[in-house]
Amino acid sequence: MKVSHFLVASAGVALAACQPSSGQETAAVSAQPMHSEGHALAQAACAGCHSIEPVGLSPNPQAPEWPVIANTRGLTRETLTNWLVEAHNYPEQMDFYLEDDEVEQLVDYMLTLQSDDYHPPY
Repeated sequence: MKVSHFLVASAGVALAACQPSSGQETAAVSAQPMHSEGHALAQAACAGCHSIEPVGLSPNPQAPEWPVIANTRGLTRETLTNWLVEAHNYPEQMDFYLEDDEVEQLVDYMLTLQSDDYHPPY
């Protein structure tokens, strides 16, 4: 099974479990930016090892937190896209294939984690 098929199924299950319970939460959910697809994909495919949220430590201490990656000096949309497309760059644990639209979604989300006043957690 390709990762993309697994991710679509996993993301659907994960999102179905996150139904808001009040009108206030519904307003917050509907106001989420377009990169929420990238967040859902990251949650399904990457969060087992990486912290994909703006704050938090990765479940796998050897997997860098996404804000650390996103705020790496010199990182651009192009360099991040190229790294994600070139599967031979991945560590062995990350050996999977991403469709072009999945790469774009992940890059879009990861770039939202960039901050001018970012300070690494350690």
